[in-house]
Amino acid sequence: MSRRVVLAGSLTGALLLTACGGSSDDLDPSAAGGWSQEYAGTELNVLAEATLNSDILAQMAPEFTSMTGIEVTIETAPFAQLVQRATLDFSTSQGDFDVVSIPYDYLGAYAGSGYLEDFAPLMEANADKVSDDFRQENVIPGLWDTAAQWDGAYYGMPSNSAVTMMMYRQDLFEDESEQAAFMDAYGYELAPATTWEQYADIAKFFTRDAGEQLAGETLSEPVYGVTLAGKRHEAAVFEWLNYANSFGGGVLSPEGELILDTDESVDSLDYMSSLGEFAPPGYTSATWDEVTAQLQQGIAVQAISWGDTAGAMENPDQSAVVGKMAYGDIPVLDEGDEHHALHGAWTYGISTEASDADAAYLFVAWALSEPVQKQIGEMGGVPATFSAFEDPELLETLPSWPQQLRSLENAVARPRNAEWPQMLDQLMLQVSNGLVGEATPQEALTDAQDEITGILGDKLPLTEF
Repeated sequence: MSRRVVLAGSLTGALLLTACGGSSDDLDPSAAGGWSQEYAGTELNVLAEATLNSDILAQMAPEFTSMTGIEVTIETAPFAQLVQRATLDFSTSQGDFDVVSIPYDYLGAYAGSGYLEDFAPLMEANADKVSDDFRQENVIPGLWDTAAQWDGAYYGMPSNSAVTMMMYRQDLFEDESEQAAFMDAYGYELAPATTWEQYADIAKFFTRDAGEQLAGETLSEPVYGVTLAGKRHEAAVFEWLNYANSFGGGVLSPEGELILDTDESVDSLDYMSSLGEFAPPGYTSATWDEVTAQLQQGIAVQAISWGDTAGAMENPDQSAVVGKMAYGDIPVLDEGDEHHALHGAWTYGISTEASDADAAYLFVAWALSEPVQKQIGEMGGVPATFSAFEDPELLETLPSWPQQLRSLENAVARPRNAEWPQMLDQLMLQVSNGLVGEATPQEALTDAQDEITGILGDKLPLTEF
């Protein structure tokens, strides 16, 4: 996904990245590190989401140029604007961008329209042109399948590993006075929620007014037991899917039938709405940015959010809760149920209008190479490889990483069919209607079911999604 938060330091515009020498005559073969210089002099344009990962790649790109002679211009845009620009570039065959990092749920729309190169021929043709630092088996398999596989072929590689998890204030959970008060109120021990019932109890328990006590201190401002993204935006839909998946609902059944108006889906939206009582005012205008800020500021105790925001929690320049946060599985409906997170990965795709698809492939492989992935982790981004997530040095400083890897191993994907963009528009409208009270959850999801049935028509049940 993600759904992403634009972290401090992200790019806001295009950067032309060059290194010494643009021709093969200027290159030092001994500095190539195993990367081919066959495509020296090629110029690539890359469109990526405005995130910390993109910022890091921009800073590192001169290293790629020095090894390959391939010059790279990286341009960034926020989620919605990036989708608009990518769609326009693809649909008009402008060819402005050689590599595009796209939300994986647009994969069916773009690959199905012939906009993206099949990666298998590129990988085969360039097997001897990439360094040993790039290994296909190092990329997390489920992430690759979700981000890039469509209709039996691979149309890219994962550009990051965003996945959802539960974030919570461990310091408050471990406070003895809060533990005793919770036991008195609810009759069981205060601990990170494993079920949605516990999650709601904790949300209610920690919601305090200014002047009340919290962990032995008098509050000067209110504290809320939960925060959530409820704006008419992708963020609300993606958050709702975490609840819906564990309630047994969602958008599509495993057989490809719409299940938006089922009891399970309706109950999950009703549950999400009920949490609003314990969230900061204005949660129906909040996206990932506000959720992250409220956790950082210490005014919210727990949230379901994206793993790629965990770095912001531990950044002393941005956060008041450094060292106080912990990370856990998405809760389940009933004890014993299987935990499921939500994939949010994006995809590096190569345009069929690319000036040089082989050179573009080298850039993508380099971005997923072991040294680059480790540096992404060191600088606060989110990698997509086992080697980075299991690196001992990184694990010492990144407390969220073991949970991110666990979440990746049980994460489920959003639909990726060609009609998903239109489906998402309806879901944004109807989930919002259910949260703000314009409709009951039942009415909202029944309307979504009807509208999306009209969008899909005789394609139901979907065979590829």
